[in-house]
Amino acid sequence: MTALSSPYAMITSEEPSEISANEPDYVRWLDDLWAERLLVARDRKADLSVGILLWPTFPMMSLTGIVEPLRHAADFADNSRPLHCRWSIMGAPGHAAVASCGIRVHADAPYINPTDFDYVVVIGGLLPHLRAAPSKHRDYLRVAASAGVPVIGVCTGAFILAQEGLLTGRKACVHPFHAEDFRIAFPRLAFSTRDDFLIENGRITVPGGVSILSLMTELIRTHCGPDRAAKAVHQLSLTEQKRMSAFDHGRATTFRRTEDSRIQRAVVLIESRKGRDVSPEQVASLVGLSPRQFARLFQDNIGMTPKRFIVETRLRYGRFLVENSTLPMTAIAFEIGFSDSAHFATAFRKKYGKPPRSFR
Repeated sequence: MTALSSPYAMITSEEPSEISANEPDYVRWLDDLWAERLLVARDRKADLSVGILLWPTFPMMSLTGIVEPLRHAADFADNSRPLHCRWSIMGAPGHAAVASCGIRVHADAPYINPTDFDYVVVIGGLLPHLRAAPSKHRDYLRVAASAGVPVIGVCTGAFILAQEGLLTGRKACVHPFHAEDFRIAFPRLAFSTRDDFLIENGRITVPGGVSILSLMTELIRTHCGPDRAAKAVHQLSLTEQKRMSAFDHGRATTFRRTEDSRIQRAVVLIESRKGRDVSPEQVASLVGLSPRQFARLFQDNIGMTPKRFIVETRLRYGRFLVENSTLPMTAIAFEIGFSDSAHFATAFRKKYGKPPRSFR
């Protein structure tokens, strides 16, 4: 497939070591890194697939906040083909939902088997209209949850998940404007108004607004790699200032806040490979530093050695697989580069204080 090849040269140790996230070739560099990773990818299906259910009077910003990061992460350069991220707005034939701003959005897909998606998203509308959605929307939502597909409630989507009994034993993330309404409607459910989003046992809630961008860059980082997340953040940034954007560049990589662009590149490289098949010496060479100089700068900027960061990156990916997949522990151990499940469990317990199975 031609879409898997970048028109730009691959990264080598001879390229300039100084590169800013605001320079024109930053996106090209991220695309090159992605292309290199795709060359050895074992599975060429979409890295991230999302099904969307729209409630009447849904906020348009929440829909675009989901789709636009996916669009930028899905293809090279400024193209918009849904190659490596895909999204579908589902509904019965001819169904359309009218946004709170009055724009009508038609469904572009039927009710697809929910297991074909990595996530099913429900975008709620104005509170008086929550009961006005097609009954098939709620039926589909329950089927998706029963099938073990993670379900995301956006804006008043948290109310819809609660109405369907899908937030039992979980804490919801609610916009402060809706806090009292949620408390009255669901007095036994815990909720927070201080988080961008909450991920708890197969349910994700996000209050909407710019918070949806934080969530989407986090999901893209997890499924597609920090290079794709970094591109989405860069393309959606509104200013050329060298500071955090309104929706937090930190969602692109775990340790994005570093002023040394060489260390930033090293972090992106390590996380794009999820810590696998990469050594501190290789990364040092790619960013144009000696191993000793790289180790010192990495420690100064990140607060740990490159070797430790690589191990923790692998463990973060391992925890994600434990919480969001049905893979056996041995398979997860092999996937993240451990020789067996015992070594994985030991490292996992040291990092998180509990054995992997306690997170499943």
